[in-house]
Amino acid sequence: ENLQPVMSSPRVNSTLLPSFIGRSVTVVGRRTGTNGHMMHIEGPDGGDIAIDRSVSNRPWGTNFVEVVGVVGPDRTVRESRSTDFGNEFDLKMYNELVLLSNGPLKGLFV
Repeated sequence: ENLQPVMSSPRVNSTLLPSFIGRSVTVVGRRTGTNGHMMHIEGPDGGDIAIDRSVSNRPWGTNFVEVVGVVGPDRTVRESRSTDFGNEFDLKMYNELVLLSNGPLKGLFV
């Protein structure tokens, strides 16, 4: 069998982004604004996350979105793929998952 390695993209919030510069991450948030090819989402911890969509041509179709991308030196996430998460989503509950997956239960999420 020729299995390809899967690149890990841990789930993070805006507070954790600086710890992941240069790495692939997964962020979920509520759309809050746009400025050219830059989109902004409210992360699960309430902080702003800037998404660089310059290489993406898939429109976001819902208020809540999951984005996988690499964190730049300025904490901007350069989108490589995204998934619509609908118009109703509990960001506070999701933030609890983010905290657990980066804390005491990290081993379960590797």
